[in-house]
Amino acid sequence: MTGDRWRALGFGTAVHVLRFGVIMGALAFAPLLGISGWYLGLAANVACVLLAVVLVTVRGQWRVSGLFSLWRGRTAALFLVPFVIETLLWAVPTGLIELPPGFGLWALTLLLVGVNEELISRVVVLERMRRSFGPAGAVALTGALFGLQHLSAFATTTSRTAEDVLLNVLVSACYGIGLAAFQYRFRWVLPLVLLHAAVDFTSVLSANPLPDPVVAITCVAFLATAAVILRPLVIGRLPSAAAPAEPEAETSGRGA
Repeated sequence: MTGDRWRALGFGTAVHVLRFGVIMGALAFAPLLGISGWYLGLAANVACVLLAVVLVTVRGQWRVSGLFSLWRGRTAALFLVPFVIETLLWAVPTGLIELPPGFGLWALTLLLVGVNEELISRVVVLERMRRSFGPAGAVALTGALFGLQHLSAFATTTSRTAEDVLLNVLVSACYGIGLAAFQYRFRWVLPLVLLHAAVDFTSVLSANPLPDPVVAITCVAFLATAAVILRPLVIGRLPSAAAPAEPEAETSGRGA
C-alpha cells in the first residue's frame, strides 16, 4: 500500500482505539460520581457520543454525514429494507423481554450506541478511507475496523466466552460492511443510527435469539447488499462519491 493508504488505515485504527480509551476512562471515572452497575454502560456511551460529536465537528463532517437529512430518495430507502428485516427477525414472533432497568433506559442507551458508533465508524473513519481507497476497499476496511472494535468486550465484560466475542466480531464486521456501503454511496447516516439502535434493542431484549444458521444467512445478506449498493460505483455507472459537496443520492436519488 502507498503511504497515504497506510496513514488512512492508521487513522481509522487510532480513532477506534481512542473510542476504547474513552470507554475505559468513563468506566473508571463514573464510580467516582456515584454511578454503578448497569448505569456504567450508559455513562460510557454518553462519553462516546461526546467524542463522536467532537470528531465530526473538528473534521467538518456534519453536512456530508446526512444526519439531518430526512430523505435521500427511493433507491436509498429500498436498500434499507434488508437491515429492517434483520431488526424485526429478532423480535418476531416471540417478542421482547423487558430486562432491568426497563425498555426506556435500554432504548436510550442503545440509541446513544447507534449515534456514537455510526458517527465514528460510518462518518469519521469512512470519510477518511474514501480519500485513499476505492469504494470496495474503503467499505471493507471500515467494516473490518468496526468489527474488530468489538474485541473490547474482552476488557469490558466477564460473562461472555471467547467464542461468543469472536463471533460477534465477525457478525459486526459483516453488518458494518453493509452499513458502510450504504453510507459510502448515499451519505445518509440518520437511518443507520436508528436501525443500529433498533437492532441492538431487539437483539439484546429478544425473547428467543436467532439461531446461528439464521445469523449466518443475515451476514451473507449484508455482504450481498453491500455488493449491490457499490456495484454502480465500482463499474463506473455512477460518479464517484468521493467529492464531499454533494452525495449521489442528493442529486439523483431515484435509482441507479
